[in-house]
Amino acid sequence: MTKETNFGDARVNFWQGVDVTLNARTRQGLNLQAGTSTGRATTDTCDSSLKIDSPDPRNCRSVDPVETTLRGSASYTIPKLGVLVSSTLRSQPAVQLSGSAVSTTNGANWLVPNSVVLSLLGRLPPSALLSGTTSVQLIDNGAHRLYADNRRTQVDMRFAKVFRFSGRRLDVGVDLQNLLNTNYATNYESSYSYTAANGGTWFNPTAILAPRFARFNTTFNF
Repeated sequence: MTKETNFGDARVNFWQGVDVTLNARTRQGLNLQAGTSTGRATTDTCDSSLKIDSPDPRNCRSVDPVETTLRGSASYTIPKLGVLVSSTLRSQPAVQLSGSAVSTTNGANWLVPNSVVLSLLGRLPPSALLSGTTSVQLIDNGAHRLYADNRRTQVDMRFAKVFRFSGRRLDVGVDLQNLLNTNYATNYESSYSYTAANGGTWFNPTAILAPRFARFNTTFNF
């Protein structure tokens, strides 16, 4: 077994930020919760990865911008009617198109013939065949970061009729997921073609947030 530290300093990976959560309950039975998570992550593998994995120094150090995630929830049982109404809200930063060469869902990967790699580096990548290709990430994690257009915001709601009997409770309700029917893209085509305009199908959405749907359910507490 060969340790990474035989080639250089150990990698650095940490997160700096602040999490805040607030809870409130009114006399009328309204429950509220809100919170934020603000911070950034730092990863540095430059001292060892350049000697082992790749001579490309662009993405060995990544310092994310400071980003904030918002979350909140509220629930209230309407007196006399015995109807529970609740909602949750999440607002997350826009998806970053990864600067990692191993990304298969996001980014901009160019498949370079290994014969070209050999002519430029004087050697093949580890375990590579001359007849194969090497994926080169065109986006870096420095000044050329690329993000999706908007933040991801999702609202869910639940309505349930509450039945109480013999010290037990039965909730019969409906959940409304993605109430605003947000069609936010969660993954993008990562293969970049130099022979087609604008990279071919690159950056086309390959997956989106599940559309609005209703789900009926019952919960029995005893």
